Amino acid sequence: MDKNLIRTLIRDVIAEEVAALKAGKGAALPAATTIRISNDADLANFARDVVRLAEDPQVKSAILAGRHPFQLAGATQAAAATTPSQSHRIDKGVVTEAVIVKLGKSVTRLLLGPGVSITPLARDKAKARNISVERIGQ
Repeated sequence: MDKNLIRTLIRDVIAEEVAALKAGKGAALPAATTIRISNDADLANFARDVVRLAEDPQVKSAILAGRHPFQLAGATQAAAATTPSQSHRIDKGVVTEAVIVKLGKSVTRLLLGPGVSITPLARDKAKARNISVERIGQ
């Protein structure tokens, strides 16, 4: 495919997503599922819960795409205490692959405010760099 055609397609997709978000039609992420894993039984229960959730095709695709968040109970406070500068917050605009590339090596979590869009390429780049992408303030 021609690079200009690809760029045009990406611009069209971004424009559609931004328009949908401004119109309030953006897909809302589910609330984070908080889990507690302190032993093998907890881990087995979590695995069964994921399999049960994956019976719904939409939830399964969200889990596979990283759009269904899971959060360890108590992890937020512990992570904040040990690694204070490993998250980066963006409150407006569109997150592109270039934005992800410019993030520091220590960033492991990207927090997106309401109305912020992220391109598929940016999501892929974040995943490749082990950066979790989370929506906040909804």
